[in-house]
Amino acid sequence: MPQAGLQKPRMPLPLTGPAYAVITAAGSSIRFGEGKKELFRLPDGKTVLQTAIEAFFGLPALKGIIITCPPGSEDTMKEALGVDFLSEAQSRLEDGLLFCPGGAQRQDSVFNALSLLMNLASQTNAQPDSTLVLIHDGARPWVSRDLVAQVANAARTSGACIPLVDLADTPKVVSIDGTIAQHPDRASIRAAQTPQAFALGPLYAANLLAIQDQAIFTDDSALWDRYIGMVQYIPGERDNKKITYKEDIPAMSSSIFEKLRIGEGWDIHPLVPGRPLLLGGVRIENPVGEDGHSDADVLWHAIIDAVLGAAGLGDIGTHFPPSDHAWKNADSGRLAKIAAKLVREAGFSILNIDTTVILESPRLGPNKEAIREQIASVLEIPVDCVSVKAKTAEKFGAVGAGIAIEARAVALLARYQSN
Repeated sequence: MPQAGLQKPRMPLPLTGPAYAVITAAGSSIRFGEGKKELFRLPDGKTVLQTAIEAFFGLPALKGIIITCPPGSEDTMKEALGVDFLSEAQSRLEDGLLFCPGGAQRQDSVFNALSLLMNLASQTNAQPDSTLVLIHDGARPWVSRDLVAQVANAARTSGACIPLVDLADTPKVVSIDGTIAQHPDRASIRAAQTPQAFALGPLYAANLLAIQDQAIFTDDSALWDRYIGMVQYIPGERDNKKITYKEDIPAMSSSIFEKLRIGEGWDIHPLVPGRPLLLGGVRIENPVGEDGHSDADVLWHAIIDAVLGAAGLGDIGTHFPPSDHAWKNADSGRLAKIAAKLVREAGFSILNIDTTVILESPRLGPNKEAIREQIASVLEIPVDCVSVKAKTAEKFGAVGAGIAIEARAVALLARYQSN
């Protein structure tokens, strides 16, 4: 029941206003181990957070998505999501992706996001009581778009709805002395999932009361039930699991991957004065550089051939022919980004890249890490999935004579089989 002094909100059902999603990603991920679980890459190459957010794309009337993140980590979150993903979200959502600093508890993070939405509503003259907000764990990447839509539709007619699933194991209530206190009937108990959907205005009011009472709730439906009223539920999904430990992420196995593909790339360019020496987009100080139709970055060209070849998509000349003036002096990093997009659109993810640069001079040791980081950034894969090695030709041939540079690359791709 509401506390004394609170006017129980009168919700104009059905909720006819816009919808927003709040994705909670401000946790510390201590049990996950090294790294933040929402930024961990799944077998298909996308991060956990990207996959969770994508489930909300296409939801009718969705205007924006708010991501709660640890204070000061907004830039890290944006970098992990990637420029292309952020751009896609902006094109799909009127208000785009918004970032909100989290708090000490999940409840604090949600309240911060709700406060942001209330401010946004006041600026746009929206009606909070008829606005729908869906709150979802950023560590639940396998939620389906269908479940998101079902929860949203149910909440629009009832004011509050969450998905529940049957328990796989028999529940027990335990005592502090190490004995079992109760044996509840499993048939009457369910496990809560997200997204949980509510009318924005009443949920914000309930959070204010919880702050006043210094009350902590394990999920938003418990808070709603305490201060507002009944919560409707619909059947959840078995696959909508929350990642807590690294073991919760499926391992790379034949049951997940239809195919593993290996691609090999090779390229060679003459070295001439007046041209920059570029390797993976990193400029190396040198009196001579690669000559070619584009910027002639020999390492990028080898990588592009490797990833395209592994996916069965031809080679660099197929997609960026030297006869096409559009690619004259083109940034090869941009070509690599296009190639990586083609590979992903074909259903593949890039697992790792191994490269070798054959060059008589200069030595590349001081530049290797910068090259690895640039390749990883463009291809949107972890740095530890990129290898850059350097060799000389021991004075043999054009490379050994210092008038050419050669690069080789091997790419491992996988086609992800979704459930």
